[in-house]
Amino acid sequence: MASQGRIVKELQEVGKDDKVSGIKATPVVAGDIRHLKGTIPGPQGTPYEGGVFEIDIVLPKQYPFEPPKMKYLTKIWHPNISSQTGAICLVRKV
Repeated sequence: MASQGRIVKELQEVGKDDKVSGIKATPVVAGDIRHLKGTIPGPQGTPYEGGVFEIDIVLPKQYPFEPPKMKYLTKIWHPNISSQTGAICLVRKV
């Protein structure tokens, strides 16, 4: 499956960059690269600095033609994050 190869390659790229960015993504269950747990450090100079934020990431079978489904597992207040579910709520202007 072509998307499997792409996902593996993208995970390798994230792994190479994690020393600089601090961003990590690992399978929730070994061998299932479509369900990931990501961690993102809070950006310096922001109220989130020093925090580590966990995200649940699910890659659909149609990835990359369908976007990942992501939600924060870490409680966070942000206008684009649902305080109840952790879902990322971006509004697109048409």
